[in-house]
Amino acid sequence: MFETTPIFKNDVLFFTVAGSIIFSMRAKSSKQPTPAKKETKSSGNIYDVFVKRMFGRIFVFVDFLVNYADPKFVAEINLRKIKPAPTHYIGKTGDERIVDLIFQCPLKDGSGDLMAVIIFEHQSGSLKIVPRKLQKYISAIWDAETKEKKKVLSAPYFIVLRTAKKPHVRKYPKMADSLPKDRDGKPLGMVPEINYDVVDLPAWDFGKLRGGPVLRLAMGMLKKMIEGNGDDFPEAMLPLLEIADEGEQIELSKELLEFVAKAMAAHNRRLDAAMVSKALKPIFRDKERAMIKTIFDEKFLEGRAEGIAEGEAKAVVKFLTTRFRRVPKTISDRVLAIGDSVVLDSLTELAVTCETLDEFAKALK
Repeated sequence: MFETTPIFKNDVLFFTVAGSIIFSMRAKSSKQPTPAKKETKSSGNIYDVFVKRMFGRIFVFVDFLVNYADPKFVAEINLRKIKPAPTHYIGKTGDERIVDLIFQCPLKDGSGDLMAVIIFEHQSGSLKIVPRKLQKYISAIWDAETKEKKKVLSAPYFIVLRTAKKPHVRKYPKMADSLPKDRDGKPLGMVPEINYDVVDLPAWDFGKLRGGPVLRLAMGMLKKMIEGNGDDFPEAMLPLLEIADEGEQIELSKELLEFVAKAMAAHNRRLDAAMVSKALKPIFRDKERAMIKTIFDEKFLEGRAEGIAEGEAKAVVKFLTTRFRRVPKTISDRVLAIGDSVVLDSLTELAVTCETLDEFAKALK
């Protein structure tokens, strides 16, 4: 069995970990009962942004690892020394870079690191693209480590966090499936294969989600919003009752409800005050009305997010100004003209990770 070090803060169980871990989560379209239309690329990013925010908390990542990763893998890493790692790039231009969450975890025996790449797949299709993606990721990681003159390269461990409505019941796709075959049906050439694990959301029993309250909040909310029409999402917020700190409850409530609102808006539905009240009443009891005012303003509750988007846009420009001192008016005007909160979420992340203003400007085109 692997070892964990529990730490309690505000009655929330934290675990400390160590290793090199990348979350690579790409949101793709899924079908919902109403209306009968596909999600746009930007609406798919709603799930991507939500997972990054929730799993960006180190203790949530560790909690997920301890409860859902292969115990043999977890047993090899030092669970006390987790720390964020820098982004590794794919391609000279940075167009195909890994921009998701990265954590470094050394091995217990001090002989090196493990690099776990967690792929987030919000889709209804197969996993055919995964083997090629993993080949690309590990090559980028090893190239970066070679340039850093690292003597022992990180050992890869890949998990696909899959959120399609139905479990994947067939064998996991391999690189050989995409290559030419000989007369006997065997792949030609020396086929490089990378094994990976899959954590399949539709296979979860909602009432038996594992881990601490924040991990169960994240995974439960994903499940509720992907299944059905999401009207029963208040059930997913019940783990908030296990968190004693009211400030933390408010912060998490805001993140969860923002996700619900954006997911519903992607399907021409609205999160209104009645839904929010129903969700918050079991958590804050007689104070839910005050909490609603604390968490959201009236415009948001009525589905009019213009003010929020404007504030997000100004925050992006302010952050760019802090990083690069001077931001050309052409860039700031473009950002301030954006009214889509999902797009602004992506630009916020890019503002943090981009190396130059030119790189940021290219993403605006």
